[in-house]
Amino acid sequence: MSVRIGDLGHGKLLNGYLERTQARIRDAQVDIASGVKAQRWEEIADRAALLVSTREQRQITGRLLAENEKVQGRLLATEAALGGISELAERFRTLLVARLGEPGRSAIPLDAEVEQMADELAGLLNRRLDGRYLFAGSRIDTAPVALPDPLPTTPDPTLYYEGDELTPTVRAEEGVEIAYGTTASAEPFAQLFAALGRAREAHLADDRAGLEEALELATAALEGVADERGRLGVAAARLESIADGQRGAVLYLDELIGSIAATDTAEAATRLARDQATLEATYLVVARLAQLSLADYLR
Repeated sequence: MSVRIGDLGHGKLLNGYLERTQARIRDAQVDIASGVKAQRWEEIADRAALLVSTREQRQITGRLLAENEKVQGRLLATEAALGGISELAERFRTLLVARLGEPGRSAIPLDAEVEQMADELAGLLNRRLDGRYLFAGSRIDTAPVALPDPLPTTPDPTLYYEGDELTPTVRAEEGVEIAYGTTASAEPFAQLFAALGRAREAHLADDRAGLEEALELATAALEGVADERGRLGVAAARLESIADGQRGAVLYLDELIGSIAATDTAEAATRLARDQATLEATYLVVARLAQLSLADYLR
């Protein structure tokens, strides 16, 4: 069977057009399914370096932000514990004032109240978050407070403290480290334990001078806890400012990465529909040409 040169050339041209249209359809389907408009680096050669550097910066910023947000959670938990300790110290001072105001033998069971408060204080200082003790320094898996019996009567943290003296820090951003924690060995906590122990001892001995000493220690402890809260509040505010900047940076970097590599779904869907319609029309033309007779060609 003979084939005209014109028909052969036309057929090759048509087949090439069909293959290119099918390739564009496949590419559009992949773009929509993957969400990535460039499947190979050469497709975005002019912006490949920018994409790589932007992704690296996004990873670094994302890691720093994630760690900062963890530390913010620890700071909130620490602040809640310090708030509880402040309330406890205030209740204790009120109880001591009432005890000192009694003219005769006390009807207040101060020794029992003190033991309960000491357990409560130890519980607050042994608080954990995500399996990590907040007041133990770097010994995050060791409970920082182990109460002795009897309670200490001098502000000496070695009598109860089981942690170390390393203050937790976080690398909030490049070149910036922030100390964000405190330990159960800090002076205000040692003073409060000593005040509790001194008050119990003085109450049982009906020692007014000892009760007054306990009140002085409790007052100093309350002021010290307020100072600790203020210091940690400054660290929390600085960390929040840095984290806010990092959240903005992450959004910007994500948008930049998307502008380079992400699929414009609406545009890709329009392109896919157009090419599919073109392909269907081409197949229809081919089918009709195949039905032409020799007489049709000769007309």
